[in-house]
Amino acid sequence: MNSEIFVLDTSAILSRKFNLTQENLVIPESVMEEIRLGKIARNLSWQEEDLRIFRPGASSVSKVREAASLTGDLEKLSATDIDVIAVALEVGGTVVTDDFAIENVSSRLGLKFLGADLKPISREIKWQFRCTGCGKRFSSHLKECPVCGHDVRRIVKRYSKRDMNK
Repeated sequence: MNSEIFVLDTSAILSRKFNLTQENLVIPESVMEEIRLGKIARNLSWQEEDLRIFRPGASSVSKVREAASLTGDLEKLSATDIDVIAVALEVGGTVVTDDFAIENVSSRLGLKFLGADLKPISREIKWQFRCTGCGKRFSSHLKECPVCGHDVRRIVKRYSKRDMNK
């Protein structure tokens, strides 16, 4: 039996490629809350007592937020996305997701990840932010440029040369 632990995000559950009652699957509590809002909730309600549902600790969430800030992905991650990565940190699991920001932050933290339906990213991305008006660049996310007032957009600063998912 494969002892690797897989932490599923919402896209992985929606892919319906997993038997959710497998012992090596972990689902963050916030993912279950997202699922309860959708159509798949009826399918999960009868299985819920057999699911391995985790809530991450504050320390893990803080580590994920710090890593996401370093990569420039913090503004793109929802609280649920952060929980997925934080649970994977705590249980030493592989993240299963189709969210590239989750994959990027997972890579920064040295976590393995797999795509649920899509091919995962192959290189870590470092983001920066650029004003759509004056072109000024910023290292952290701003809603609008303090120089000219235009929107600030996220752009690639560089790609990591290291191989992903070793």
